[in-house]
Amino acid sequence: MNKFSIACAAALLAMASGAQADVLKITGASTVLNVVVAPAKAAVEKGTGHTLQIIGSGTGKGLVDLFNGDSDIAMVSEPMDIAADAAAVAGKKIDASKVKFFELRKDEIVFVVHPNNPVGKLSWEQIRDMHLGKIKNWKEVGGKDLPIVVYSDSTTGGTRAMIKKLVLGGAEYGPDVKPQTSVKRAAEVVSTDEAGLAGVGKGFVEEGKDKVVQTKRIERPLALVTLGEPKPAAKAVIEAFAKEAKAH
Repeated sequence: MNKFSIACAAALLAMASGAQADVLKITGASTVLNVVVAPAKAAVEKGTGHTLQIIGSGTGKGLVDLFNGDSDIAMVSEPMDIAADAAAVAGKKIDASKVKFFELRKDEIVFVVHPNNPVGKLSWEQIRDMHLGKIKNWKEVGGKDLPIVVYSDSTTGGTRAMIKKLVLGGAEYGPDVKPQTSVKRAAEVVSTDEAGLAGVGKGFVEEGKDKVVQTKRIERPLALVTLGEPKPAAKAVIEAFAKEAKAH
């Protein structure tokens, strides 16, 4: 084979390789984004050759995007039955049986207060009544004489949906609960508000800025979801994220 033929073969091989590289859009749970996806993004892109466009929009919006064909993979931070509830809040009733659920790792939801708050333990019943507006002042649970300010994940967020189902027993959040743009933001706000309370992913708790109160454990899966069986590019990306999650 002459030099020209070798050069042509190399060019064709490069073109073929480039054609196999896809751009995948991943949207959804900010917890999955911050805890699993963002830290591993560079390694996954390098390992798979695919480019990732990632948006943390909340579980519900991520699933709506997936079912509308606006994303290739959704990020979900709770079991699918609860995730489907979040999608309904985001504006679309979905059929959870149509998705493939790929769990990356387990996570925990904890309730945080300001470090200066003397309250160190709350029951789920107390937390529920705080969210419903039945317990209004910290002195009612052994704290300071301060009106309770409850912050939450975004209205379409999976953490909010999980707390609603498990802790609130399906009841609607009280009108005074203050939804934030993300669960990460809820943790940040509580760190500056002595009257604050929020349920957040454990990975968002910063030592010295938020205090975790003792209560019953809430464990949940962090997952990537596709509509039907994933296409080869999506499958490769999901497997790469699973490998990274297991390694860390």
